[in-house]
Amino acid sequence: MTKIRSTNDSNIQDRRGQGGGGMSFPGLGRTGGGLPIPTKGGGGILGLLVIAAIIFLPRLLGGDGGTSLITPDGAQNESAGGNEGEACQTEAEQIVCGAFNDAQAFWTDAYPAAFSGAYEVTDLVFFSGSVGTDCGQASSQTGPFYCPADHYVYIDLDFLETLQSDFGAEGDLATQYIVAHEVGHHVQNVNGTNAQVQNASGEQQRLLGVALELQADCFAGVWVHDADRRRNDAGEDLIDQNELSEALGAAAAVGDDRIQQQTQGRVDEDSFTHGSSAQREEWFRRGYETGDPNQCDTFAEL
Repeated sequence: MTKIRSTNDSNIQDRRGQGGGGMSFPGLGRTGGGLPIPTKGGGGILGLLVIAAIIFLPRLLGGDGGTSLITPDGAQNESAGGNEGEACQTEAEQIVCGAFNDAQAFWTDAYPAAFSGAYEVTDLVFFSGSVGTDCGQASSQTGPFYCPADHYVYIDLDFLETLQSDFGAEGDLATQYIVAHEVGHHVQNVNGTNAQVQNASGEQQRLLGVALELQADCFAGVWVHDADRRRNDAGEDLIDQNELSEALGAAAAVGDDRIQQQTQGRVDEDSFTHGSSAQREEWFRRGYETGDPNQCDTFAEL
């Protein structure tokens, strides 16, 4: 299994041990891409395809190999090689840093053709317990999230350990999808889509927020499409198609409707925050199959 390696730590901030307060700020799930952890006794909703991500891209970031990626034409991908930064040393850190750097390298190339202007490279912030952001104070209960105000992606590695210990989710395979989704929120912030959602209010903002999340799923699928075209040093496919099919099935199992049914015993479409099972599978699949960000217009189908 091939692991995408982090290039350096120039876009990685380590704020672990610097948190305080621990209060989550409201509204993050709509406009910041938060991933609230579901409670085992009910009442919580899994914000993103966390469980489905267990089997996403099984060869992209898993294993303990240190090989760099090879592009379809055989040239080495500059974003995939180099020395690990101080914040990207452990297995879990390398998985996060590698996915983050690779997704950013992809969007740096793809953004100008898909949208006007250039992609704005951003930072990944490691935190533990809680962290202060320009969006307010956030706690680990928020899960991985994106703050539109400071343009940073925030990751608490303890959250990934919780996925493994409490929900049976292997950290490396879950993380790669989560990171790509959060980088997708940054793309939305750069191109102005996020601001349009934030400027709405009430029910309209909720509906636009669902579209925002589904589009981030689609953008993650676009990144997966790109990874699917690449090979590792041994010439092996980075993605196993059978496992990808299983992942799509798992995606359908963790939509708002399925999670609500399991945790509350009923489905309330008026409280959906991330979309139904069918919508999640549809939009990830659309991004993956087309590889075209312009096919991710979830707002046109509200």
